[in-house]
Amino acid sequence: MKSRLRSWDLWNMFWRCLLVQGSWNHKSMLGLGFGFTAIPFIRRLFKSEKQREECLRRHLDFFNSHPYYASWCLGAVAKLEEEAKRKKWDDSRPIDIFKERLVGPLGAIGDRLFWNGIKPAAAGVGIALGLTAGWIAIPLFLLIYNIPHLTVRIFGLREGYRKGFDIVSGLSVRRYQGWFDALTMAGAFTGGLCLAAAARWCWLQGAGRMAPLHPDGLVPLAVFVAALLLTWAALHFRIPRHRTILGAALIGIIISLAAAAL
Repeated sequence: MKSRLRSWDLWNMFWRCLLVQGSWNHKSMLGLGFGFTAIPFIRRLFKSEKQREECLRRHLDFFNSHPYYASWCLGAVAKLEEEAKRKKWDDSRPIDIFKERLVGPLGAIGDRLFWNGIKPAAAGVGIALGLTAGWIAIPLFLLIYNIPHLTVRIFGLREGYRKGFDIVSGLSVRRYQGWFDALTMAGAFTGGLCLAAAARWCWLQGAGRMAPLHPDGLVPLAVFVAALLLTWAALHFRIPRHRTILGAALIGIIISLAAAAL
């Protein structure tokens, strides 16, 4: 059967996905945003106001995921609503259960891929370029981050609409492990770039005071060694994250005070 949705409907849903967090709240999380993004396919599939209202009300319930991966669920739900209307399903509960089952995978994959991987790596590149090349770092950072960001949103919406229920086969954390490992290495590499760029910037700013044996010249090296030791201790002894952050802040204060005293 020919699809009821048009390309324009999918693009309309995509643009709305960019605002999916605009009405985030503690009760329904992304529920209101999901309902807002679902309006284009609801208008296309249902002609009467009563049918539209019933469908929209169902999609305003609790829903949560990584915001960039919400489009994967949206596309699949649009496909299922289309099939439900075509085959005249008696109950919409399978669609509601499907949405509930996607909350965990979409959140876990998106958080590790973007919040723990792409975002820190892109920020590291931006900082390193900002300290060495100036303003060009801003557009490059936006490109490095938003190319995968927008690709995930567009691909997920189209793939979800194409596969429907079968979209779950591609949402395994194990299938993304290679990407997670690669982004971890990229994060370490950009961390090194930031350190080198920061040391260069300090050297240029400090001019004559940055002699190798001057206290100011030892600060970047001391910070680097302290960061390595703190990271090793946190991983080896499984120190909680909040204690690691507190320890990093204390080490920074101690090094700064010691350099000022000398």
